[in-house]
Amino acid sequence: MVMLAVCGLPASAQKDDSWLKRNVKGLGKWLDNWAIEGVDTNYMALPKYGWKVAATTNFAGISTSVEGHDIPTYQNINIDMHSKLNGQTSVQMGYRSLSFSYSFDVAHGYSNDLNLSLLSQAFGVEYRSHTTHGLHGTLDASATPQTLQVSENDTRLRATIINGYYVFNSKKYSLPAAMSQSLIQKRSAGSITAYAVFLSANLESRTPALTAMLGGLKKIEFYQAALGLGYGYNYTPNRGRLLLHVSAAPLLVFFNKNFLTSSVNIPLPDGTSYGTDISKEVQAKHHYFLTGVARASLFYNISPHVHLGFSALVNDIRFASLSGVEMRMDDWIANATLGFRF
Repeated sequence: MVMLAVCGLPASAQKDDSWLKRNVKGLGKWLDNWAIEGVDTNYMALPKYGWKVAATTNFAGISTSVEGHDIPTYQNINIDMHSKLNGQTSVQMGYRSLSFSYSFDVAHGYSNDLNLSLLSQAFGVEYRSHTTHGLHGTLDASATPQTLQVSENDTRLRATIINGYYVFNSKKYSLPAAMSQSLIQKRSAGSITAYAVFLSANLESRTPALTAMLGGLKKIEFYQAALGLGYGYNYTPNRGRLLLHVSAAPLLVFFNKNFLTSSVNIPLPDGTSYGTDISKEVQAKHHYFLTGVARASLFYNISPHVHLGFSALVNDIRFASLSGVEMRMDDWIANATLGFRF
């Protein structure tokens, strides 16, 4: 009886393994079919191996300028700032378009950056949140003889961008091939692409000295929504072994809310004053205006198992009020990836 029980164990284990193996294979086949569904296989193909492990190093940064007119004490001002490089490394593992990653800081750039995306052939959504207190640069004021310095930790900037896209020629042109290499673009193709973008930005003074330079202005925040049509192209001279991608789109901002927070002193009857912050919505200088987004990437399949890639994304963000405050920001991120398929 004991022998029967012992002999029965391998058969049971073999049956369980067989059940698990069948279901894993079934899930893999479903993911393969989902990834290639509806595409022209003359133009696109699945990589030979579905599982992927990749190490990605990314650097992100922000360049920003603020102009103010008729600021008390300083008259007209111009602030030019850029952030230190924010370096992160992520380790990613996944199957086809499903993946998981873990990121850690490598350059201590006074910043943090969070990126999430859900990409498919026809449509996709990307989420990016970037925060930095490493902006540094100069402040030129018409009423002062010398240029004033803006140092790290004097300001904090937070930017959030949610970007959705729809590809009209998704049968022949693949954004996932250009962004994550979950597909191989075998023949060159392009497509008109529609974009919907929501963004918010918040630039805040963290020191009383800088607030005084700005005439009491402590914070600029704005929220925008935009729509646009652009074009993207995937170029490959050798059936996908090398892939060069470029895309760009002008965006029409149709929703724009802007707020300024200032530090003010309110006089009291006893002759003293009470300091407080007042936030108010300000009218935009233009109800509708153009911004833009641009992307480029380069991937090279060294072998069916190994690929190397570089990519970059730039967002143009701007704000102008009737009260004389203008802000422009270029938000960018660049990646270098080494991936292994098996």
